[in-house]
Amino acid sequence: MLRIIAFLFIVSMFIPLEFYVMLGSIRLEAYRVVLALALLYALFNFRQALQQADVVDVLLMALTGLVFASFWHNHGLQKAIESTGIFAIETLGAFYLARLFITTPQRFYWVNQTFITVLALLTVVTFYEAFTQHRILHEIAEKITGHQALDPRLYTHYYIRNGIMRATSLFAHPILYGTLMALFFPFAILLVLRYRTTGHVLKLGSITASMILTLSSAPLLAIIFQGFTAILVKFWQNARQFWLSMFFGGLATALLIEAFSNRGFFGILISYLTFNPNTGYFRILQWEYTADDIRDNLIMGIAHHDWTRPYWMEWMGNSIDSFWLLLILQHGVFALILLLLACLYTVFNTLNLAYRHGDQHRWMVAAWIMSFMSLILIGFTVDYFGKLQPLFFFMLGAIGWAKYYPLWNRQAEELAMAGYSVDTDTPANSGNGNKT
Repeated sequence: MLRIIAFLFIVSMFIPLEFYVMLGSIRLEAYRVVLALALLYALFNFRQALQQADVVDVLLMALTGLVFASFWHNHGLQKAIESTGIFAIETLGAFYLARLFITTPQRFYWVNQTFITVLALLTVVTFYEAFTQHRILHEIAEKITGHQALDPRLYTHYYIRNGIMRATSLFAHPILYGTLMALFFPFAILLVLRYRTTGHVLKLGSITASMILTLSSAPLLAIIFQGFTAILVKFWQNARQFWLSMFFGGLATALLIEAFSNRGFFGILISYLTFNPNTGYFRILQWEYTADDIRDNLIMGIAHHDWTRPYWMEWMGNSIDSFWLLLILQHGVFALILLLLACLYTVFNTLNLAYRHGDQHRWMVAAWIMSFMSLILIGFTVDYFGKLQPLFFFMLGAIGWAKYYPLWNRQAEELAMAGYSVDTDTPANSGNGNKT
């Protein structure tokens, strides 16, 4: 059952956003239906989920409760139930789907390979879209459904640079498409370095070319940061004190910049994390003019209320181009702290355990760390809206196997020496529940 849900989730990620139905005020897309099934599966198998639970589960549950309180405080009980339900489906549903299904490195490999293969197959259409300036997949979807879901601005000259239209493929925005490919780039490149087969090289070249054709700074910055993270993973075990000193030194530097710079640390960060000066300027304005809303609603946030800004900024709309800024704005500072703690705990706990894996699996752990660390960083300049938010939480839960697998491997070796045979595709019964 869970294998079918996982397969449907991957398929739903590539269904154009024009395919939806409205259930009252709720927009129902295929991925939400699939994740609702995943959440129900987790609820009916809560003992299995409980066996794998750690501090991340507690933090995510607390986050969901805080989101409910935020919506209730700002909009009333009915809105809180509806909106928190959608939030739980996209966060807890995605997280527990990954946590319960990806219990072995073999399944982790299969999920990544499936995403990479589909993204590589989309490359031909991406080239056509970029160089003919024709968003063919969206136009076909519009004719089938009668829904025009894509932002009309994506058809204008603002999204054409040097005769190339920024590619969206099946997704809602070029940034989302590019970020999705950057998410699987570490796995793809490490796969090439490890096996060096023609098929893997072609897939890597395809997603790299498509990523470039989004003409977005987010995926390119993600790859740069993934390179630095690769160095961190390589030398973490032998120079942990050095890296911790670097982290706290960087934190102290950021606080000093925030205190004494007229632009502040985040203003400077945003200005350097965007290649387009106009885009960077708009994002700095968002940070500046949401500051008073955050300060006045520090605990509960403003939920779905509009943020205040001068009349001359109304042309910008009410969107916020930062996942982390939007989280603290809508649901308060504690929501930001809870999710950041969950992400950083998972990353550094996995980093500390990476050396325990054999070479056969350690590269996959490294690929996940590189990928997820870049997601944390570019979340300061990209809002993970639409399908990218559930994929963020799916990836957060996708590395749970790494915590138990080294222990299980040692047990397998001991049993093998004692003359027993062991199925290497089963999860660690000592720590992470029964086979799904």
